[in-house]
Amino acid sequence: MSKFQTILKQGLDPYKEGKKNFKSGSVEWDEKAKERLKTCLGCEHFKKEPISFLRIKDQRIPEISGKMCGDCGCELPYKLRQSISVCAKWNS
Repeated sequence: MSKFQTILKQGLDPYKEGKKNFKSGSVEWDEKAKERLKTCLGCEHFKKEPISFLRIKDQRIPEISGKMCGDCGCELPYKLRQSISVCAKWNS
Protein backbone atom coordinates (compact mmCIF):
# COMPACT_ATOMS: atom_id res chain seq x y z
CA MET A 1 0.00 0.00 0.00
CA SER A 2 1.34 3.45 -0.82
CA LYS A 3 1.39 6.48 1.46
CA PHE A 4 -1.46 7.95 -0.57
CA GLN A 5 -3.59 4.81 -0.27
CA THR A 6 -2.98 4.64 3.47
CA ILE A 7 -4.07 8.27 3.92
CA LEU A 8 -7.18 7.65 1.83
CA LYS A 9 -8.07 4.58 3.89
CA GLN A 10 -7.16 5.80 7.39
CA GLY A 11 -7.19 9.58 7.09
CA LEU A 12 -4.62 11.89 8.64
CA ASP A 13 -5.43 11.22 12.30
CA PRO A 14 -2.76 8.49 12.80
CA TYR A 15 -0.14 10.78 11.23
CA LYS A 16 -1.21 13.75 13.37
CA GLU A 17 -1.21 11.72 16.59
CA GLY A 18 2.19 10.19 15.84
CA LYS A 19 3.69 13.56 14.97
CA LYS A 20 2.25 15.15 18.14
CA ASN A 21 3.60 12.32 20.32
CA PHE A 22 6.99 12.44 18.58
CA LYS A 23 7.33 16.19 19.05
CA SER A 24 6.18 16.02 22.69
CA GLY A 25 9.30 14.03 23.64
CA SER A 26 7.12 11.80 25.82
CA VAL A 27 9.16 9.08 27.52
CA GLU A 28 6.02 6.92 27.60
CA TRP A 29 5.62 7.08 23.80
CA ASP A 30 9.36 6.58 23.26
CA GLU A 31 9.19 3.40 25.35
CA LYS A 32 6.15 2.14 23.43
CA ALA A 33 7.97 2.87 20.15
CA LYS A 34 11.04 0.93 21.35
CA GLU A 35 8.84 -2.07 22.22
CA ARG A 36 7.17 -1.97 18.80
CA LEU A 37 10.54 -1.53 17.09
CA LYS A 38 11.57 -5.02 18.25
CA THR A 39 8.94 -6.41 15.89
CA CYS A 40 9.74 -3.99 13.07
CA LEU A 41 13.46 -4.80 13.03
CA GLY A 42 12.71 -8.37 11.92
CA CYS A 43 10.08 -7.35 9.37
CA GLU A 44 10.56 -7.36 5.60
CA HIS A 45 8.73 -4.00 5.44
CA PHE A 46 11.33 -2.17 7.59
CA LYS A 47 12.84 0.14 4.95
CA LYS A 48 14.80 3.34 4.46
CA GLU A 49 12.51 6.15 3.30
CA PRO A 50 13.45 6.63 -0.38
CA ILE A 51 12.19 10.24 -0.53
CA SER A 52 14.83 12.32 1.24
CA PHE A 53 12.61 15.24 2.26
CA LEU A 54 10.16 12.83 3.96
CA ARG A 55 12.82 11.24 6.18
CA ILE A 56 12.22 12.05 9.84
CA LYS A 57 15.33 12.32 11.96
CA ASP A 58 14.79 10.56 15.27
CA GLN A 59 17.57 11.31 17.74
CA ARG A 60 15.87 9.50 20.65
CA ILE A 61 15.54 6.21 18.72
CA PRO A 62 18.26 6.31 16.04
CA GLU A 63 17.31 2.88 14.62
CA ILE A 64 14.12 4.35 13.14
CA SER A 65 15.62 7.63 11.98
CA GLY A 66 14.82 7.97 8.28
CA LYS A 67 12.91 4.66 8.22
CA MET A 68 9.44 3.76 6.99
CA CYS A 69 7.08 0.81 6.82
CA GLY A 70 7.15 -0.50 3.27
CA ASP A 71 3.70 -2.06 3.75
CA CYS A 72 1.68 1.06 4.63
CA GLY A 73 4.24 3.74 3.68
CA CYS A 74 4.17 5.37 7.12
CA GLU A 75 7.21 7.04 8.62
CA LEU A 76 8.28 4.90 11.60
CA PRO A 77 9.16 7.74 14.00
CA TYR A 78 5.47 8.71 13.83
CA LYS A 79 3.88 5.30 13.18
CA LEU A 80 5.42 3.69 16.26
CA ARG A 81 4.24 6.53 18.50
CA GLN A 82 0.51 6.36 17.80
CA SER A 83 -2.28 3.86 18.47
CA ILE A 84 -4.91 4.72 15.85
CA SER A 85 -3.41 2.64 13.02
CA VAL A 86 -1.87 -0.37 14.74
CA CYS A 87 0.20 -2.95 12.88
CA ALA A 88 -1.18 -6.49 13.17
CA LYS A 89 2.36 -7.70 14.02
CA TRP A 90 2.69 -5.53 17.13
CA ASN A 91 1.88 -7.02 20.53
CA SER A 92 0.74 -3.63 21.84
